[in-house]
Amino acid sequence: MSDLPAFFTLVRGFLTVFLPKVRCASPHTIKSYREAINLLLRYLQADHQLTLAQISFEAVTRSTVTGFLAWLSDRGAAPSTINQRLMALKSFLSYCAGEDPALVAIWLDIQHVRHARQPVQRLDYLTDQAVEALLNAPGQNTPHQIRDTFMLVLMFDTAARVQEILDLTIADVVTSPRERGVYLTGKGHKTRYVPITETTAGHYQAHIKASFNGDTRPGDLVFFTSRNHQRHPMSQDNVAYLLRKYADQTRPACPDIPERVHAHQLRHARAKQLFRVGVPLAYIKEFLGHADISTTNIYASPDPGMLRDTLDKTNPPGQPETYPWENDEDMILRLSGLK
Repeated sequence: MSDLPAFFTLVRGFLTVFLPKVRCASPHTIKSYREAINLLLRYLQADHQLTLAQISFEAVTRSTVTGFLAWLSDRGAAPSTINQRLMALKSFLSYCAGEDPALVAIWLDIQHVRHARQPVQRLDYLTDQAVEALLNAPGQNTPHQIRDTFMLVLMFDTAARVQEILDLTIADVVTSPRERGVYLTGKGHKTRYVPITETTAGHYQAHIKASFNGDTRPGDLVFFTSRNHQRHPMSQDNVAYLLRKYADQTRPACPDIPERVHAHQLRHARAKQLFRVGVPLAYIKEFLGHADISTTNIYASPDPGMLRDTLDKTNPPGQPETYPWENDEDMILRLSGLK
């Protein structure tokens, strides 16, 4: 077998077998990896004047990949996008090295290509005041309001991703007297158990009564929309619309609510809240369903509120420090070992 079919045969195996069946990657991830490889092919065609028939692993060198990343930058790609493309190529070449030991040298060479430097970004989350206002916005007067309140409360309480919430079925929710929680299925089809508060469980029961009349089946989706008296899965666009609606509704009374509100801000706010009260990052990692704790480390920096609370506990500038032994001669003698 020549180099040419080997390259494209491995591309096919990577995208159609390894990623979906071995890695259990999501369609979104597979699409991103496919785009990265397609862009590399376009770069080789445009910059190296290679036809598709001429492209082989010999063209994939450290110099080539470095040039490819510069080409992406010249086209206006952000550092985060460039790093995503590089990660996809490294993953592809790692797969290739596992399939053909002769390609290990190429894979190791590409490992030395550095990621693009990214500017430090401020974590995008909602303040406690904004969260409270948003969760209280829908109200409890109609079945839709009861549903929306429960959805927002559950998203915050579990710090779940939107699709994890939308995929929930009745069987995934446990509200027995001894146990309260939900089973969330996240990236890579991995399921994790996340406990919920008694308040959230109460909202769930209210939602079941209002939207299902108490008549549920294990496979029923917890959240749905109705058209022509038929239930349909709720989409992420539906959730985005509801968030915008309630954000616009409450912003005049709560200036902390930003102009652009999205579901991940609730996830960030909950994770930051857990860190603020001293929950270890390792626990937060499992709570959020992160594969690597380095992803969770973004929550380990103190926010302005934490800094303010710390400063409030220290002496103001210009105030002399006081010590409990200053006016206690007996304590001085004991601390000095003289008594």
